[in-house]
Amino acid sequence: MGPTEAIAKFVAQTTAEDIPSEVFKPAKRHSIDTLGVAIGASREPLAETLAALVAGQSEGEASLWNGRGRAAALEAAWVNGTLAHALDFDDGGVALTPMHPSSPILPAVWALCESRNLSGRDAISAYIVGLEVACKIASAVSLSHYDHGWHATAVIGALGAAVGTGWLAGLTEDQTRSAIGIAASLAGGLQANFGTMTKPLHAGVACRNGLMATILAKAGWTSNRTILETDNGFFKVFGCGEIKDLNSLGKPFHFVSPGVSIKRFPTCSATHFGIEALLGLKRDHALAAEQVESIECGVHALSFQALRQESEIQTAEEARFSLHFAAAMVLLEGSVELKHFSQATFNREDVRALMKRVRVYVHPELCDLESKKRNFAEVIVHRKDGGSISKSETKIRGRAPLVLNDSEVEAKFRGCVEPVLGVKNSQALLEKLRSLDSLPELRTLLPAAYGPA
Repeated sequence: MGPTEAIAKFVAQTTAEDIPSEVFKPAKRHSIDTLGVAIGASREPLAETLAALVAGQSEGEASLWNGRGRAAALEAAWVNGTLAHALDFDDGGVALTPMHPSSPILPAVWALCESRNLSGRDAISAYIVGLEVACKIASAVSLSHYDHGWHATAVIGALGAAVGTGWLAGLTEDQTRSAIGIAASLAGGLQANFGTMTKPLHAGVACRNGLMATILAKAGWTSNRTILETDNGFFKVFGCGEIKDLNSLGKPFHFVSPGVSIKRFPTCSATHFGIEALLGLKRDHALAAEQVESIECGVHALSFQALRQESEIQTAEEARFSLHFAAAMVLLEGSVELKHFSQATFNREDVRALMKRVRVYVHPELCDLESKKRNFAEVIVHRKDGGSISKSETKIRGRAPLVLNDSEVEAKFRGCVEPVLGVKNSQALLEKLRSLDSLPELRTLLPAAYGPA
């Protein structure tokens, strides 16, 4: 059985009852996390541009997560997917190929679910199916796909959005194949746009295209039935390597093992090993910024490829991809938080001076793609007194086995949402999200916090 057929059979034959009960708990946790970071992005400059392009109304198929009312499902998926990825604070798939699975999938599923007046459990079930396929593909493809410069969140995410919404729409096996084929032709996204507004747009476009693929397939639109594995098909064109099969879908579900990570820091994941190492040095050695002469950060070649190498930044988008900036925040502020991503912080002389003393390089043990399996970061701090201290970090808090619990995720949610909605509305929304899987009509959830535009 080829990969396209295997995915189509899994999507068409899986019912909500087939999904083990233990899968729903992390799926709901990640739903809360994804919606929280999306709402937290609703005051970003790019959010104002989106609001001007898609003006919400009091009536419409689906909610806009920027609080501006409702819109057509395709527009809502596009806007909400972009917002969910805008802070680069959304979750990760825990696969060798780096990708954010929820931002290109959950908003698409959510928009279709609202437009059809379906339940919260329907939405979570479809989200689980879409994420399962996307993460299993990310786990199966070669790292050469990412090394070539593709943004896996955009490319693989479009397939996840198509199968998640396809499951929700009740597509047959043949229709699911068509949806996969349509989404495969619409997929794309370039790493060269990391550190700009276009990077989160990748997730929004993947949401919209995945949902569009489902709508077209349901209407009888055709595509290649073996698009993933066929000659000059998806896997070959996107440099995914040889994919033998995808017959492990749901065995177990990716949400259960190896799990999906939730970020502690609102920065690109390529910075996180370095942040953890520097936090450890600061804690263990009472390290202060004024003691530091210079900092060396050795990272994996793919992380180096994703990061900005300039020692100066001008925008929040650039700062999210700067290990130079993250290192400065750890030493000067003791953490890396949303509040640090402001023009006032970027203009601080102490921040700018410290960033210039940071060097990021490819660690000699992490030069080839195979070494990604033993990924880490090594940080060496040279002190002004002539001494030096170093730490290699192999674990990230928020990634299995150091997963965040419900209380920690809810604290992150409040940190993202309260500056936008206030304490009262944030708490009202959180209480509804806690029972998301028992909500009879998903479209009734957001007005508790927003109301019409």
